[in-house]
Amino acid sequence: MQYDKNNVFYKIITKEINTNVVLEGEHFIAFHDITPRAPVHVLVIPKGLYVNYADFLELASDEEILDFNRGISQIIKMLKLERHGFKILSNAGKFTTPSMPEPQSVMHMHVHILGKSEEE
Repeated sequence: MQYDKNNVFYKIITKEINTNVVLEGEHFIAFHDITPRAPVHVLVIPKGLYVNYADFLELASDEEILDFNRGISQIIKMLKLERHGFKILSNAGKFTTPSMPEPQSVMHMHVHILGKSEEE
């Protein structure tokens, strides 16, 4: 699948669109979802142009993959999600299930971190 730069996450990476940044690293940016599905709902996207998780794992450098995953870990600690638990989800393509009826809506690899902070 070829990457299409006409998507909202590309515009966030290139700073054409401002967002509520939670954390930014060399190879990723994380921000609050504008339509949260949980008390804490953060999206983490690589700055590289990858369509989905399989594309990311196949084409990204080891440094990009490590930085991305360490970023997820930092966000979980920073937002104190460990106490109540959390979910990490990445949709790819149009596949859905009854419990997860939404397909991938933006064709830029992204991970959802869903949870509830320690204070809640």
